[in-house]
Amino acid sequence: MTALQSPAVPETSPAPSAAPMPARRSWFVSALNTVPTIVTLGLLGSVAWFGHHWGWKLPKSTELRAATTASAEKGEEWCSSHNVPEKICVECNKEKTPYCKVPRWCKEHGVYECPTHHTELAQAATVKLPQYDTVAAINLMDRTENNSRCKKFLRLIQFESVEAFDKMGVDVDVVSERPMLESLRVNGELGYDQKQLAHLSTRSAGSVWKVFKQLGEEIKAGDVLALVDAAEVGKAKSELSRSIVHWQLRKKTYDSLKNSTGIVPERQVREAESALEEAQIAIVSAQQALVNMGFKLPDGLSGLDASRLTRTLQCLGIPNELCEELGQSRTMTMNLIPIIAPQDGIIVEMDVVAGEVVQPEKVLLTLADLDQMWLTLHVRQEDSALLSPNQKVLFKPDGSKKEIEGRITFISPAVDDQTRTLKVRAVLANEDRKLKANGFGSGQIILREEPKAVTVPIEALQSDGDCQIVFVRDKGFLKGNAPKVFYARQVRVGAANDTHVELLAGVLPGEVIATKGSASFRAELLKSSFGEGCCGGHSHSHGGQESKGGGHAGHEH
Repeated sequence: MTALQSPAVPETSPAPSAAPMPARRSWFVSALNTVPTIVTLGLLGSVAWFGHHWGWKLPKSTELRAATTASAEKGEEWCSSHNVPEKICVECNKEKTPYCKVPRWCKEHGVYECPTHHTELAQAATVKLPQYDTVAAINLMDRTENNSRCKKFLRLIQFESVEAFDKMGVDVDVVSERPMLESLRVNGELGYDQKQLAHLSTRSAGSVWKVFKQLGEEIKAGDVLALVDAAEVGKAKSELSRSIVHWQLRKKTYDSLKNSTGIVPERQVREAESALEEAQIAIVSAQQALVNMGFKLPDGLSGLDASRLTRTLQCLGIPNELCEELGQSRTMTMNLIPIIAPQDGIIVEMDVVAGEVVQPEKVLLTLADLDQMWLTLHVRQEDSALLSPNQKVLFKPDGSKKEIEGRITFISPAVDDQTRTLKVRAVLANEDRKLKANGFGSGQIILREEPKAVTVPIEALQSDGDCQIVFVRDKGFLKGNAPKVFYARQVRVGAANDTHVELLAGVLPGEVIATKGSASFRAELLKSSFGEGCCGGHSHSHGGQESKGGGHAGHEH
């Protein structure tokens, strides 16, 4: 089968035109446009070749900073690695400083080159040790530890001159002693003192006959707050009254028969005596019923006549003055049971009005002594080992600037099922009545108070993750020919406040440290290689392990 083919298209001669000329002109224009680029690259190549031939190199940031120093202007040899003239570089000339010959690890304080145990390291005119047990403070709780393999403290930060340091804009301050406290910060809730709180209700069902006090009133122990008309009370009083009258009658009969010995039969005397004892038991039973209702019975009821007995039982539990006032109204009954304040305090809750029908299970009034409050703190389970009775507590209610002091009186023996915290109770004085029940706030459980803690400004503390460091100025820094160096000291951190932090190890009072701007020193350490510094650039290891470059193993003390 023959393949299909397209019909031939007759060739035609192109019409004469000037099209080739624009194509050649476009190529020429493009070539001409590349000339500036080629020239520029050529000039840059020439500069590079010239710089390489004459030993040019890009300056480091430290060299750029030092380019304006007097030494650079004089053409002195410059240590580019440490940014000082070669002849004064303590990093390159180890004999110029005896600071770090063999790194020594302090197991007690957890730092290298501990100035507390090696006072010759102190960079102060007068050596002064901390005036408290810093080791005990370190061991009080879990604290951030330094990695014993961290050797950044081996580096020294050196300056050509005091003027060069001043241009850095780094502030300095003196390690000082100031009062500091360390605490557990926890949330807390206020409540009434449960030992001084009374929920009052009636002992018998009835209706409120009269209310004498109002919500918020100051109450004294023994005050009558309200009277309840309870039929059961009237019944109990009547039963006691009948029992007493019956006993009085039995008593007269017995006395009469006893005095007639020999005239009346002995059996009749014994029957009279038995009846008298039964009447006495009835009195005791009737009295107990009233005691169960909260009444306190006076002595001598059995000796009263019917009129006086009725009046006494009518006013039972009611002060005489109030009873006389109520008796004048001629509406007073035997049914009244008073609700009496058992203590001094203030009515903080009240749910009772005259005429209301009440039951024993309903709380009518709540009386509280507001002179002191209970504070409940919620402490994490892992911090429970730091707690002890009578510990000092500081509490600041929400919205208040004043802290109130108290003492721990109770530590719960059980962990809360929901919050997994321990409830810790403290008692707070509330004489000015500014603490409010059910109010919240933040509390501090004081673990340690140091009147002369060793402190530095917060800005002085630097960290790289492996260790915490401050930079201590050499004591000869301001002297003419002395090296202008700062030492990187490992430290252990204790308490802190808004402005200062306590250092439990690594510095001594009187030493001068870099504060604001010291982060630039930390940057210098991070740029240096691990372990490079005053010990010949060797990397020392801790705990007797082999050290590189012929260096010595770390020592412990």
